[in-house]
Amino acid sequence: MLFWIYDGYGRCLQLLCRLQAVLKSPQSQRLEPNPADSVPSITVLLTVHNEETVIQRRIDNLLACDYPAERLEICIASDGSTDATNSIVRQLQHPQVRLLESPGLGKTATQNLAMQQICSDLVVFTDADVEFEPAWFRRVVQRFQQPDVGAVDGRLFYGRPTTADVQACEGYYWRYEMKLRDLESRLGLLAVLSGCCFAIRRSLFVEMDPSIGEDCIVPLDIVSSRHLVVHEPAALVFDEFGSDSSVTLRRRIRMTLRNWQGTWARSHLLNPFRHPGYAFALWSHKILRWLSPVFLLTATLASALLVALQPGPCSLLTFVPFAALFLLAGYHWVCGGRGRRVPGSGTAYSFVLANLAFMIGVWRALTGQQIRAYRNQ
Repeated sequence: MLFWIYDGYGRCLQLLCRLQAVLKSPQSQRLEPNPADSVPSITVLLTVHNEETVIQRRIDNLLACDYPAERLEICIASDGSTDATNSIVRQLQHPQVRLLESPGLGKTATQNLAMQQICSDLVVFTDADVEFEPAWFRRVVQRFQQPDVGAVDGRLFYGRPTTADVQACEGYYWRYEMKLRDLESRLGLLAVLSGCCFAIRRSLFVEMDPSIGEDCIVPLDIVSSRHLVVHEPAALVFDEFGSDSSVTLRRRIRMTLRNWQGTWARSHLLNPFRHPGYAFALWSHKILRWLSPVFLLTATLASALLVALQPGPCSLLTFVPFAALFLLAGYHWVCGGRGRRVPGSGTAYSFVLANLAFMIGVWRALTGQQIRAYRNQ
């Protein structure tokens, strides 16, 4: 199961893509850029809470993107901000930027409120601490020329665009995640989006449950409406890795909890008899991954018990990979911040940390906990 979750599923998708390429007609349709008079209107929905340190930079980045100014609007939905965020936006007095204030409803509820006032063709969901590359809007809009496309997300890189080698800033986990999204998109099986960089057709938006994140529920509603969710790898978005492991752990727990609940809220997509393709992708990409700590602990304990009951070379070889994983993770946790690096320890630590977050997040979801606040304090 662990092999399937973290390697085998990707290999299976690669094989299916190759078969698709063989069976596909050689006369593939090439999408041409939209003429100027048919450029869709876009509203960027930027939901924030106390983002005074980055809000100006984020707005400047969006305004600097290559898209007609008369077709682009930025809606800053400020959810109970108590710092200078609102005053910074007001002082701009920019014709493309407007401020919507909510009294601390929570992120998703604030997005629902903002969507009631948005009537553009497309809506872009994004965050305050990321950065779009200049051609992001045009690359995404081009994918909407296909009438069956309902949502498009970009490729999230960890590392600012000034980094010499952006690829080096990504970990194995995230590179594999981006690979899966690209393959699922090519096969028409994608039902996952990056919450900081995706666009949807306004007409397909369905009001969201305030306890569920937009990155989970929106793509599920899009595919339920018989439209496609596609990944555009050329639409680059830049973010930075967090250096605080406790913050990373809390964020992943929060994301797992909300996404588990959101996915099961659209359980019809998990039924292989009704939606075989999406069920295959969702079970392999999401549900089984969130359950991977169960498989990891079971395999570790079983291999340790095998060594104790039947000591020998074979049983020892079974146990060594799991022992090495936890030893490397423990070493990185204790000594990683002191400059004593051991190859593979960072990857092991990240893997164990992610699985710990999955385990806690799923447990909290199963016990009925919900998150509605913008941030989980």
